[in-house]
Amino acid sequence: MPVNVEPTKDVPHPESYARDAVAQSHSDNLRVKANTALILKELGAPIEATDEERAEALKLFEQVDGVDPSKEVQKKESTAVAAIGVAYELAGYISHYDKQVIADKIQLRNIAINRLLEMSKEDDQKIAIKAVELLGKASDLFTEHQEITITHKNSLELQEGIREKIRLLMQMNTIDVTPTSERLTKDLDDDKSEKT
Repeated sequence: MPVNVEPTKDVPHPESYARDAVAQSHSDNLRVKANTALILKELGAPIEATDEERAEALKLFEQVDGVDPSKEVQKKESTAVAAIGVAYELAGYISHYDKQVIADKIQLRNIAINRLLEMSKEDDQKIAIKAVELLGKASDLFTEHQEITITHKNSLELQEGIREKIRLLMQMNTIDVTPTSERLTKDLDDDKSEKT
């Protein structure tokens, strides 16, 4: 069943935002534009980059994960990356770089674990025990457990707690005092006396 939607002027339009400032940093903005170009290519958009666009993308790649340049340079680079070919080539550089960073981290982890394995065979028991402890932590064998205790109250305790909170709220200094508050207090007291 179709839904008819009719625009009205009752709700104000949202304030517009700068399209160049999508993310928090310049590096993040470059990544967003590069990822957008990559998705467009995956969806079938015909994207071809020229040699000039490749060179521009390589210059922009140096800004990724670096210190944010001045606002003027950011605006110039945002304009350059608006070209779909530059953004697509930049996505390729970023993807390759990210894969290399992950591979380097895996390699460093393997080196550290191998060194700990060697140290666990030391004659000095302090070094061996510490190495085994660190190996256990690296492989998530030792996890900290947190104990959570939940106490449940029965319905009578909950009702009494709610009544007490209402009484406290009613005794607060208020400007509008109406006879209904007195009636409500009396009704609450009557309910309490009937239950007991």
